[in-house]
Amino acid sequence: MTASLADTLFEALWKKVIDDWDNDTAHGAFLQHCQDHGQLAEAAARYRGMSGDRERGPSAEKRLQAVAMLAMTNLETHRTARTSRTPTAAIALMLFFALSAGFLLYLFHE
Repeated sequence: MTASLADTLFEALWKKVIDDWDNDTAHGAFLQHCQDHGQLAEAAARYRGMSGDRERGPSAEKRLQAVAMLAMTNLETHRTARTSRTPTAAIALMLFFALSAGFLLYLFHE
């Protein structure tokens, strides 16, 4: 999905949230889109802007906490994926020792 299409969908979903504030499905669709397209910061800014509203403020604060949880989940997912790979330095070190051992065997074999 291109950036402009994602932005257009973002705006359309946000408008649906504003027009039907008490609809959890609208909020869910908006947050899902934001998570899928890396727009959680924009979502947080929108909900933060609504937090001062007397009627919608408490709900906006709740949604802001949901955005924070999604962001933390994304960070944890990326951190786990990155640390699960074998470090390059460890591979290089093992290769160095293997080559050194092979060289020493070659020298002392003769």
